[in-house]
Amino acid sequence: MSDRVSKKELQILEDFLKQRKISFIKDYDMGDYSSWKVGAITKIIIFPDDIDTFKECILELKRTNINFFITGNATNTLFLNLFRTVIISTKKLKVIEFVTEDELVADCGCPLNLILNKSLGKGLVGFEFSTGIPGTVGGALITNAGANGGSISDCLKSIFFLKDDKEIEVLKNEIQFDYRWSSIKKSDVITRAKFKLHKGNVASTKAKIAAYIKHRNETQPVQYPSAGSVFMNDEEVAAGKLIEDLGLKGLTVGGAQVSNLHANYIINTGGASANDIRDLINKIQNDCQVRRGIHLKTEVRIVDE
Repeated sequence: MSDRVSKKELQILEDFLKQRKISFIKDYDMGDYSSWKVGAITKIIIFPDDIDTFKECILELKRTNINFFITGNATNTLFLNLFRTVIISTKKLKVIEFVTEDELVADCGCPLNLILNKSLGKGLVGFEFSTGIPGTVGGALITNAGANGGSISDCLKSIFFLKDDKEIEVLKNEIQFDYRWSSIKKSDVITRAKFKLHKGNVASTKAKIAAYIKHRNETQPVQYPSAGSVFMNDEEVAAGKLIEDLGLKGLTVGGAQVSNLHANYIINTGGASANDIRDLINKIQNDCQVRRGIHLKTEVRIVDE
């Protein structure tokens, strides 16, 4: 594959998108999109209106052998280089369908907080773990996102994938999940997911959610652009505690800084670049490895293509 998407490939893609009246923007700065407010320029970002259009775009990109990256809200992603990558945004894909009294199917781009609010409106509980997680269904499933003592796999029943030109349903027990990890491959394309919740006390659940939000606001640097927790916890010690114990709180590279409030957060204090954040991540990993013999794995996804 070439280092860049060629002009011919881009023109073919543009013609396809215009013919089908699919929204797209050329030369788009992902810094305007990502929660870190930093990022590379993508030649094209595509905004499908629905799942069928999303599938059409995927099939066309595969047919023309153009590299692509799917993103929801980009709340857990650092875009370094996008010379040969087209971005597909799932922001418009947020349909929720209640298929039984306690089961729902949500589009891959559906924000987790939307599922939480809609399910509570139906008297269903079990999704409150997602309080404060700003991501969408697709990304949350890939990383088995979680908080507040739970993970998205806890209430998952099945995932729908695009396989060749068909949508297939894969049951939860056919997929492996662990702490901030799943066996879902990078090449897999998630279209929707089915969740099973249960009837419960909505009032007490809302009180629990309020407590989660209060704790989050008190312990996390919510006033700064960030991508949430940068590193996965080590088996022996929480990443934030390890970084703090090494005296790295407040460490700065350019406009990127290890938060003084929560050491597992890297914040954009203003004017940070993607390279600043990447270099700070590398510095933290190196210090942890050299001084404690611990290799911290990133929880955020780094796109350098």
